Amino acid sequence: MVEFIDWFQINYPKLKELLHRCQHNFDENETNPYHVEGDCWSHTMMVCKVAELRGYNRVVQVSALLHDIGKPQSRKINPKNNYVNFHGHEEFSAKMAEPLVADLVKKEMLRPNEAHEVVKLVALHSYLYRHSEEEIYEKFKDNLTLFKHLVELGICDDLGRFSEGMDSSSLDIDAIISKIEKNSI
Repeated sequence: MVEFIDWFQINYPKLKELLHRCQHNFDENETNPYHVEGDCWSHTMMVCKVAELRGYNRVVQVSALLHDIGKPQSRKINPKNNYVNFHGHEEFSAKMAEPLVADLVKKEMLRPNEAHEVVKLVALHSYLYRHSEEEIYEKFKDNLTLFKHLVELGICDDLGRFSEGMDSSSLDIDAIISKIEKNSI
């Protein structure tokens, strides 16, 4: 993981600075209950640490590093309640990740197929929160590996923040995996 973080900080210092300056909070008096750690760079480092500690492969590790790089461009404040939101940041992040993973391929830090999967994972990293088990099954029934990596990235994202309730899910992940495995035979 450290080699990817080093690569990012050395090659993309302006992007790192944008993430560091991009706050999840409206101001210093209003903390975001889902991200009390504050800025996007701190959250990203926490997500990366979980990926490293859990021993996830480099596809998940790079996805952890890049999953929120589109947040600075998508940050909006709701004037009704002063809440910060990042609607659409997944798509921004995936688009921004494309040249970065191409750089990793060029530097032989990722294979082309891994780079392609990283972009998919970044684009989908909120998918499990927004869809039913049946919709999730339909989307991933032909790609169990992508689904497992998305679950791993989701675990990193959940545990890489300080908030209540983010370490639990109502999804029965094991049942979805079992269904995909059963129907792929």
